[in-house]
Amino acid sequence: MSMTMLTIFQITGVSAAYFCMTLLLPWIFLRRRLAWMRTSARFLVYFMAGNFFCMNLVLLLQLLHISNRFTLILGTLAPFLARTVPRNRRDLAAVLERISRKLRLISEGQMGIKTVMLRAGNRIHKISSGWMGQWLAPRWPDALLVLGTVGLILYIYGVNTVKVYGYCASDVVLHNYWINHMENNHIFVDGVYPFGFHCIIYYLHEVFAVPVYVILRVFALVQTLMVHLVLLAFLKLVCKSKYTPYAGVMAYICWDIFYQYTYYRYYAPLPQEYGMMFILPAAYFAIAFLGEKEFIAQAGGRAGLYLALFSAGISMTLAVHFYDTIVAGLLCVGIGAGFCFRCLRWRYLRRLAAAGIAGILIAALPMGAAYAMGTPLEGSLYWGMNMLSSGGGAEEGASKEQENKEQENKEQENKEGKGEKIAGKEKQPSGQGSFLEVLREKLDCVLGELQYYVTRDSRPAAEFMLGSVGALLALGVLWLILRRPDYGGVLAAFGVFMALLCVLQASSKLGLPQLLEVSRYSVYIGYGLPVVWSLCLDGAVYLLFRERKGINLAGLGALAAVWGAVVLTGMRKPVCLSGYESNGAITCLTNILRENRGNRSWTICSANDEQQMTWEKGYHYETIEFLRNQDTMKEETVITIPTDTVYFFVEKVPILYLDYLNTIRPERKVSQEGAEKPLPKEKGILPYVGEERWVTMSHMYYWAQAFRELYPNEMEVYYETEEFVCYRIRQDGYSLYNFAIDYGYNN
Repeated sequence: MSMTMLTIFQITGVSAAYFCMTLLLPWIFLRRRLAWMRTSARFLVYFMAGNFFCMNLVLLLQLLHISNRFTLILGTLAPFLARTVPRNRRDLAAVLERISRKLRLISEGQMGIKTVMLRAGNRIHKISSGWMGQWLAPRWPDALLVLGTVGLILYIYGVNTVKVYGYCASDVVLHNYWINHMENNHIFVDGVYPFGFHCIIYYLHEVFAVPVYVILRVFALVQTLMVHLVLLAFLKLVCKSKYTPYAGVMAYICWDIFYQYTYYRYYAPLPQEYGMMFILPAAYFAIAFLGEKEFIAQAGGRAGLYLALFSAGISMTLAVHFYDTIVAGLLCVGIGAGFCFRCLRWRYLRRLAAAGIAGILIAALPMGAAYAMGTPLEGSLYWGMNMLSSGGGAEEGASKEQENKEQENKEQENKEGKGEKIAGKEKQPSGQGSFLEVLREKLDCVLGELQYYVTRDSRPAAEFMLGSVGALLALGVLWLILRRPDYGGVLAAFGVFMALLCVLQASSKLGLPQLLEVSRYSVYIGYGLPVVWSLCLDGAVYLLFRERKGINLAGLGALAAVWGAVVLTGMRKPVCLSGYESNGAITCLTNILRENRGNRSWTICSANDEQQMTWEKGYHYETIEFLRNQDTMKEETVITIPTDTVYFFVEKVPILYLDYLNTIRPERKVSQEGAEKPLPKEKGILPYVGEERWVTMSHMYYWAQAFRELYPNEMEVYYETEEFVCYRIRQDGYSLYNFAIDYGYNN
């Protein structure tokens, strides 16, 4: 089986496991109680309930140090058992007897597998031809549009997942390390850090027996699909027309006006992007609560349910990534402004505030308890708090992304013969002149930052984006004047929120506090713009048609117009990022794990991240450590690796470890020139970055050639492509090879 087909099967399996955990099981448990809700709202409830339950189940078992496959499965089934036992105490024995009788018939051969499958098929057919068919009948246009949206997402983002086998972000390796140690119930092994994302990946790994590295390879596509589906569900709930929500979402997926940084993080499974899935649901349930004019906030009531879901959403943003909580807080500010006519009432405000604080405490208390018991904070949390407290460091925090953007700008300037810099990066408000002049300067600064970080260096695109936010604010105020407070409040709330994000992205130039790393704002602004565009279209359509039948037809026309504009102005094509590990290395690693299943007597010597990928399955030897031992050897030096098999990974064309956007594409192969240079003396990942990686791989390549000349029969080529080669040596455990040789380039 080719690696591409294997990757497709892995995507399918991981998707099925995740959807079963976060959608299917909550649907089975809650479908009857939530029958009164709209379909999109039920989708959000199921999704939030599944994630919240799994996150906190894993956290609880980890803190009790009893987390394993058995306890996780038992904990997953506990709610179903708890609901079944009280209702069917008398019938429970009969149910268990009936189940055990079927199992006995199957085990004794009296009921064949074909009979079991036939009965299951008949039941599925009954469901599909019954209520499922009745449910889909009036919704087939929506079903087709949802399928089209899913197809676009899989096409735009799935190509990278299928073609690039390695991790597409350097942070993923560290997350791999944290998740690995959760197998030993060490949830905060590297310090206190938001645990939600790690809990979900660990749950999938432990319950469904999928290797962690496989989940981290393919989960980005599953995560990205859910990010967009949650966005679509939110828009379906707040828009008046059935089809205007698709306009913004499809434009976000396909329109080629966004700078790559606004969406390239979707190509890797990262906590920040995972946590984005809970921002809009939390906002919707806060809005739904504010829409309850007459309520009693008690258990079982609608208002109480909305508050609980709002609290759960806020909790999950903090449990996954504190950036998402900050953005959710800004959205709450927008909701407070848009619904000020209700938020200023004490009965609404105190309940919302209490629910938000409760959500923060649910996520913060476990981390706070771990910190109080002596576990230090993880390094990025110190960095985040320092940046928040200082209000600066934004330009430094954007280092890698900004360097790539500047490199692109320089290359473009050289091609066009221009020496000018982007207006937004050069102009800063002087703070002098009349009020209108100062306001114009500040507005120009905001536009410049949008142009630089969000668009493909297009001033008209930046003006269109900011103008859309202004139009949404105007529509919100108009609908408030027209006495549609709930609808106008939504438009105004999101307009205020997006205006805040746009202003805060330029905060370092406007003298405002810096809440986030400056380039990260573009991710959230990009995610918020489809909401702005859909609500603008919806507000205009609703203004023309109100509640008349033509509103849906007009929405369909608006969708067609937007799609035509996207096609005419330029559609985005799928991109493939530069992986942090070569395709050859991942293919080789997959084969090694399959062939050595149950056998741990093997070692991989490589420069990349196989140490975490092969956790407790084999051993790993760092390439730079191996070469440094060669570099300082003497006549009596002995270098042995005490396993039956040793694999050496060598990149003939070294990858560019930090060039994730493919801005530089050299075809620099290993060579004698590289081997003649001294080995890098830096620590950590630095010997594998840029020029240093070329030198390291050149040394490793010529060592392998020299050792192969000494042992031509023992050192075999295990796997080889034009860019990568893996050598395999099998040895006797009682007569190990001495890998210390003079390969001609030792010091």
